[in-house]
Parts: sequence; structure tokens; C-alpha cells
Amino acid sequence: MKVLVNNLAIEYTDEGRGPVMLLLHGWKDSLHTFDILFPGLSTSFRVIRLDLPGFGGSEMSKEPWGTGEYVQFVKAFIDKIGISVNVLVGHSFGGRIVVKGVGIGSLQPRKAVLIGSAGLVKQVATRNQLFKIIAKVGKIALFLFPSGVKEKLRQKLYRKVGSGDYISAGALKETFLKITGEDLSLVAQKINVPTLLIWGEKDTETPLSDGKRFQGLIFDSTLKVIKGAGHFVHQERAEDVAALINKFAS
Repeated sequence: MKVLVNNLAIEYTDEGRGPVMLLLHGWKDSLHTFDILFPGLSTSFRVIRLDLPGFGGSEMSKEPWGTGEYVQFVKAFIDKIGISVNVLVGHSFGGRIVVKGVGIGSLQPRKAVLIGSAGLVKQVATRNQLFKIIAKVGKIALFLFPSGVKEKLRQKLYRKVGSGDYISAGALKETFLKITGEDLSLVAQKINVPTLLIWGEKDTETPLSDGKRFQGLIFDSTLKVIKGAGHFVHQERAEDVAALINKFAS
């Protein structure tokens, strides 16, 4: 389905019956990341999923957004379709939106679920400065090389500083920098709703150490670790994740 939110055409699905559960996907992903998880949730909840602006079937904002703008968008989406969110679920980047939105009080679910959530940044200034330096001086540094060689060398530089996501961000590169440049550790301490943290033991994108840090920061939180699973734990172990969410949300 499509809905117009703040002049952006947004793709979303609305299925099942019961209390509302809103699911937010991660970076470079879409609402379909929850396709495998959805059947285990829809028997007890009205499950709403959406493509965040710039991803999937949704329009991209005209200006670069930070996490705050995505929070305000999610609030506007909730108001537009007229729902009261019982459980707010976020994976990775979607978790970042949940942390900030609930922490500052813009989003007010009864409970929150963070799955391999982003939001705790290490060496923020160093990494973002490197990204910007490469972007600005790359042409000068590589001007002697043919265009095809330039791009390969530039991508190697980005990988050296640890971000394939930045390389593939395309038109969202400035948005990526704004988002990853914000550490949410202080905001996480302000979350005042019961929060379930679900982490894959072998997550390399948002490592288990981040989950443990979130558990220490969020007062009423519980960390569940799924052995052998990675960053997309909700796909790798959908039944286990659905069971954890259903038990927590009941």
C-alpha cells in the first residue's frame, strides 16, 4: 500500500489483528526483511511494516536526514494512518530510530524491541572525517588515473576505514554521515519503557558488545542472545525471534 507522509510517497503493509506492532528495517534494507518473521507475529498482532524514505518503494527526502528527521517521519506516519503503537521493533538502523525516538519521547510505544540495533558509535569523529576527506580530495589525489581505476582505488580507501555501507549509499551518502555521526548512549539512558534486546552471538555489524552496552544503558531492558546467529538474526532464526517477541509483548 501507499500513503503520502510529509509529501513523500511511502510504501507500507498492514496485516493481522490485535495490538499494533510497528517494524522498522535497517540500512540498505526494506520492509521485506521481516517477511520470514512476520507469520510468527501476525497471529497475535496487527503488524505494520514500512519502507523508510530512501529505501525500498518509498521516496527519498530532498535533503539529507539525520536520525532525528527519521524519528519525526515515523511519528508523522503513525499520526497519518491513525494508530497507537503497542510494540515498536527496530532492526539495526531501525533500532537507532527506536532508541532516539523513545529516548526523546517523540515515539511512545508501550514496549520496545531492538534487534542488533545500531546507535553506539566508536571513534565517530575519526571515521567521519576520513569519509569526508576521501570524498573531497579523492579527485585530486587520483587525478592521474583513468576513471575506472579511480573508483576502485576510492572504494579500497573507504573499506580501509570500515564502511562498505558508505560506498553503496549513493544519493544517501550525506544522510549516512549524519546518521552514523551521532552516538545515542546518552539518549538510550532516557528510555522509560520495557525494552527487549535481541542479538546474534556472531553479529559483526553491531557486535554483541553493543547489545551488552545497551543493556547497561537502558534501565528496564533484557538481553537475549541467539547462539550462532549473525546480524540478520530475525531471518536466520525467525521462529526463535518471534517467540521471544511474543512472550515479551504479551
